[in-house]
Amino acid sequence: MESYVCLITILAAAFLGWVLLELLGRPIRALFELRRKVLEQILVRGNISLPKPRETAVSSREIHEYDQAMRNAREAQRIFSELGSQLLSFSENEPGACKAVAAFGLNPLVAGSGLVRLSAAYSRRDTDRGVLCNQIQKALRLTDAAPAARRQFSNRRREIQYQTRSGYVRDMSLSS
Repeated sequence: MESYVCLITILAAAFLGWVLLELLGRPIRALFELRRKVLEQILVRGNISLPKPRETAVSSREIHEYDQAMRNAREAQRIFSELGSQLLSFSENEPGACKAVAAFGLNPLVAGSGLVRLSAAYSRRDTDRGVLCNQIQKALRLTDAAPAARRQFSNRRREIQYQTRSGYVRDMSLSS
């Protein structure tokens, strides 16, 4: 009879572990995937500067650079807004997972609202986006992961810069 009690206890513990893994494991994995995307986008698009006013652009090259910079700023604004809304919806839909990751120092609600504020900062010149990026990194504990990720994405940045320079050379050769 004791063997049946032990067997049922083991099965009940296994079942409760499986339920706990399903209820918390999947959302936490989704949060860490979202956290990785936020880190990648902050490294790639976090320090995009707003261009000078269009009125100061005189040549066609300066106008083209202004238009490209505005497209980059709008793209960064869209991406950060989307990631922020995903983090905010995660914090509303998964309160148990949020409480579980809060023990590790992760705060999706603060990070999501910071990303939304960061996306709004791309339309204003007076906002310090570096402070917002630091708040987001602290809320998602990205400061520890940032040095390794910077090395990983540095080659990608060089490739993007090379493609941008190649584009400018191509534009200059066509105008000759």
